[in-house]
Amino acid sequence: MLGFYDERVSTMMHTRILALFLAATTLLVCATIPARAAEPNATAPLVIHVIVPLCSNAQIDCGSPAAGAPGRLATNLYWGALFGHRRFLDRKQSEFTRIDVARGKGPLLERAVYRRMIPASGRTIEQIVVLDAYHGDSGDQALDMFWHRATRGGVVHFRDGDQDREVRVSIAGYAGHNRLMDGVELPAVPNGRASPIPSFVLACASEPWFGPALRAAGSETLVMTRTLMAPEGYVLDAVVRAIGDGAAPVQIRRSAVNAYAKWQKLSESVAGTIFAKPE
Repeated sequence: MLGFYDERVSTMMHTRILALFLAATTLLVCATIPARAAEPNATAPLVIHVIVPLCSNAQIDCGSPAAGAPGRLATNLYWGALFGHRRFLDRKQSEFTRIDVARGKGPLLERAVYRRMIPASGRTIEQIVVLDAYHGDSGDQALDMFWHRATRGGVVHFRDGDQDREVRVSIAGYAGHNRLMDGVELPAVPNGRASPIPSFVLACASEPWFGPALRAAGSETLVMTRTLMAPEGYVLDAVVRAIGDGAAPVQIRRSAVNAYAKWQKLSESVAGTIFAKPE
């Protein structure tokens, strides 16, 4: 009996030692691994805030009087037209569900909010895309809003069913005419404390005009362009879905190239010359 008792005690001691070793090892490993993507809250939604200045025939040729009416949401090239941003995300085949649409104030004409639920590693990520339509004659204010969002971050508000929500923006986007090509200048790089977030610009030649300034301000550029292009809904849809799927900038660019080639009926090699390679 004594021998059996000694053997059992010895086994229990070995088990305790092993448990203490594993616990200490776990603490050491956890101390050396940073939090997942520096996320303070793993359940926080992925929020992409996209500024859309409506197309204006006074600035560029939008294709028709209706498409270039700068305050006409229903027919504007970049909003309610066939490949407009809101209309494209509203289509039946869209992976996004519209959860809110609201009138804006001043130059902000309308806000449309979309949700996409993405299964990932045993949990579901809520992706929110907020589209803000700015009057085409207020392109400078739209540009300032995008710059402020990309370089300082911030929050957006919207209705979700019967609930008012305030969510922090993860990524800033711009989709429309490149006002910098008209001689408009970006604001100065923010001084003092700032919280820049990643960004993308779907506009003609956005890399040379926006890219260096955004990166200097601390905003990682996810997808930019090198030449003239049509910043329409199918490109935005491809970009935000790739971001939601956790793609790296190289894959985000590839998604933009594929979509542009498909909808513009171009070869992928030609479409590839439009989008800049990630910096």
